[in-house]
Formats: sequence, C-alpha cells, structure tokens
Amino acid sequence: MRMLRLGSVRWAGLAVLLCGLSAAWAQSYTPVTITVTDPSGAAVSGAEIRVTPGSPAGDRLITDERGSAQLGIPAGEYRLHVAAQGFTTAEQKLVVTDKPQTVTVTLVPPPPANGIPVTGPSPMAPGAVPLETTVEKPHAEGAAEQPATAILTILGAPGQRGVFTPKSLREYPHQTVTIFDHHTNKNETYSGVPLIDLLAKLGVPHGKDLMGKALGQYIVATGSDGYKSVVALGEADPEFHPGMVLIADTMDGKPLDKAGPFRLVVTEDKRPARSVRNLVRIEVMTAE
Repeated sequence: MRMLRLGSVRWAGLAVLLCGLSAAWAQSYTPVTITVTDPSGAAVSGAEIRVTPGSPAGDRLITDERGSAQLGIPAGEYRLHVAAQGFTTAEQKLVVTDKPQTVTVTLVPPPPANGIPVTGPSPMAPGAVPLETTVEKPHAEGAAEQPATAILTILGAPGQRGVFTPKSLREYPHQTVTIFDHHTNKNETYSGVPLIDLLAKLGVPHGKDLMGKALGQYIVATGSDGYKSVVALGEADPEFHPGMVLIADTMDGKPLDKAGPFRLVVTEDKRPARSVRNLVRIEVMTAE
C-alpha cells in the first residue's frame, strides 16, 4: 500500500510538472516599442531603459537615434525605469496585453538649482562627452537612414555617458593594428579609436591614475546580437599593458559592413574570441 501511495505521489508530481511546462511553452510574447522624448517631443537617443520585474531582454535597453527601443514581453503589469544624461529619471507603469503597442516616455530636465531657471543644457560632470556633440544630427531629406545599431553607447564613470555614431567617432584620432584571424586564416588590419581614449573623456581612471581600486574595474562589451566579452581595465591602457583595445570602424581600409559599424578589437589575444562585432554598448563595472 505504501508503494502505491508513493507511486501516486510521483505520478501526480510529474503531471504538475508537465502542466507547468505546457503553460511555459504556451506563453506568448507581445512586441512593445518604447519611445523616449523630451518635453518638446524630440527623440532622446542613448536613453537607458529597465523593465521590472525582470528584464526580458536580459540587459538594459538603449534607445536608438529615433529614441526607440523594442522588446518582447509576456502580458502583465511592469514598471518602466528610464534614465538619460541631462534629464530626471522617469518611472511609469507598463500594462502589456496580447496586442503590440507603443509607449511614450517623456523625460524632463532636472529642477532649477538655487531657484535659477535652467535655460541651456543640464550641467555635466567634468570630462563627460556632451550628447549634443556626439550624436549625429538627423539626416537630410532623401539621405539613407542609418540602422538602429549604428549607435555605440559607452557608460564610463558614474553619471557619465558617451553616445557615438560612425560620423562622430571619425572625429577622434585613429590608430591602426593588425591581428591574425584564425577564422579567415589571414591578417586583418583595423583602424579605430583606442578605447582608453574614449573612457578617459568619461572620467575613467587611466595612465598614472590606474592603480589601487581602479584595477578592480573591468569592461563589458556587448554586440547587437547579445554577444558579450570582458576586458580588464588594465588591458585597455597601453601605459599598463602592451596590447591595445580598439573601437574599430574600418578593416583593410574599408567600412566594417555587416560586422559594424563598430567592432571591439583586442590585439594580444591568441584567438579573436573577445572581438565583438556590431558593437553597441560598453560599460565600465567594478568587481565586488
């Protein structure tokens, strides 16, 4: 009799598990477009979006040049947390049904300091890269539209962010490196901007200041397909490490095409596995 009861419990448990799996398989995801604007209705590119509870995208979303980001999410109630440099962080409720929808979040500048109205761009921390100089202006009428992945967002020191397009990156001094790619079995020559040069403008320790706790910092590079690689901050600084970490925008003198417009290149690796194609995001983090 005891064996029968035990068997019944096991079969009941299996039935519950199968029902749970069936429910999970049947769960559908609804497309949601989130558009971020300022009070005038202009798009805010490079805004950072978090969805709670949990992020279906597996990471923070970043708005493109049109101020938009897309995700697929099960029906339910969520909270949107949206932040961008020069604006007050916004939070609002998100109700997802089984129908696609577009949600607009409006960011407002911070309140006046000491009662003095803010008439221009919000103050930025020293060394920050102003968004208005690093985000390419809208294309002229009739010009080809850039894909959403043509933006690279770099999060440096706390509160400091840089947003780059192919045009704005070309304004920085470039260097050239050659690496051997085991996939193509040939040398490839890349031109781009040393990552440490961009991080330095975003308040990240470098050169003689790269010591102590700063050596516990590392860089997470993410491609548009979700591929990630990690590089220690010390590896990116040529004054600390012989190699170079480059944000490349050309290979063998030509645009990166399908692998671009940006690619992370790490010169000292025996295999180019930490190279990230279609690079869209770099974040400096600290090991705890």
